[in-house]
Amino acid sequence: MPVFEYIALDARGKQTKGSLDAESARVARQRLRSQGMSPTTVREVSGRGQEKAKPNRGVSFTASLRDRVGAKTLALSTRQLATLLSAGIPLVEAVQSLADQSSPAFRRILVNIKEQVEQGTSFARSLGAHPAVFPRLYVNMVASGEASGKLDSVTTSLAEYLETQLELRRKLISALIYPAVMLIFCFLVVTGLLAFVVPQIVEIFTKQGAVLPLPTRIMIGISNGIVFYWYLGLLGLVVFFVGLLRLYRSDRGRALFDQMLIRGPIFGPLYTKVLTARITRTLSTLLASGVGLLESLEMARNVVGNVHFQRAMRDARDGVTEGRSLSREFGRANLFPPVVCQMIAVGERSGRLEEMLATAGLTYEKDAAASIAGLTALIEPLMIIVLGGVVLAIVISVLLPLTELMDLVAA
Repeated sequence: MPVFEYIALDARGKQTKGSLDAESARVARQRLRSQGMSPTTVREVSGRGQEKAKPNRGVSFTASLRDRVGAKTLALSTRQLATLLSAGIPLVEAVQSLADQSSPAFRRILVNIKEQVEQGTSFARSLGAHPAVFPRLYVNMVASGEASGKLDSVTTSLAEYLETQLELRRKLISALIYPAVMLIFCFLVVTGLLAFVVPQIVEIFTKQGAVLPLPTRIMIGISNGIVFYWYLGLLGLVVFFVGLLRLYRSDRGRALFDQMLIRGPIFGPLYTKVLTARITRTLSTLLASGVGLLESLEMARNVVGNVHFQRAMRDARDGVTEGRSLSREFGRANLFPPVVCQMIAVGERSGRLEEMLATAGLTYEKDAAASIAGLTALIEPLMIIVLGGVVLAIVISVLLPLTELMDLVAA
């Protein structure tokens, strides 16, 4: 049914804004008049006339704030909302309380949501008007909580889900930042040695007429390349990364890149654990909130960034639609660990699927966290060994002609 946005005057002449469902604009005006209001503007914002309608003001506003309301803010606000609702605070007052302590950008969004709820729009639909801030999974879980009358428990589950995903992401980013910093440090050290130290030492040997061995000549060539042709190296890096970005944006390149992430020798197992934890946790949270299995599979597919896992989730949804078991469909994908498929099979047979999915999610979250900690501990000595090896190669290339020069002097 189409949705109409209206501006009307109430019995006191006060201007009121809101939205309502109606078969047509004429029916919408009739419903407003029956409520004692005089409509001045009635405009369709969704339904059959969506293509011709102007974009919803809330959507366009939140789209401009995509980078201002992050995952951390959303998780914290959801936790505060769950606490207020669990304490018996009415929804409108709870949202206003959140708005009072939020940033200006998020405050305007929350005030808009509160006004929509006061005018009779459901909380889920009010959130759905801001898709850049509240994802579809978030909105559907809230809608399920409203329908079941358990909005407080659903928002609590939603807050736990967001906090878990945020913590896992933080650990993963922390594990990637350390090797990146170490790699940059190693690159700067080696570049400094080759560009400034090696040329001065080699110049001394050249003036003495010493015969330079092959390792030293190779090192001199690398050093000269850095000093005299650094711009070519920089241009090559730019071309390489631009080409890599274009390849990643293509369907074939994206599939290849995602396949490398899954099958990689070091990060592959960790990446698979993180995605498995995210999928099982998402499915468990959605099912516990009253969302159907098919819809949960579709929404869980949207939170996975890997095209191969997305295809597996789509195939699983199609298989469940045709009457096959979820555990069998996950097993056919050859992406999920066998233990997960076995736990899902047990959950299906016992009727405790959401509980088994939650257990699987918790297990792989802990496993991923342990793998991240182990990987971080392994990277430090590995980077030290690599840096030490490179420095040792430079030192040897410098010492070889030094020994020959000492032999000439002794002779």
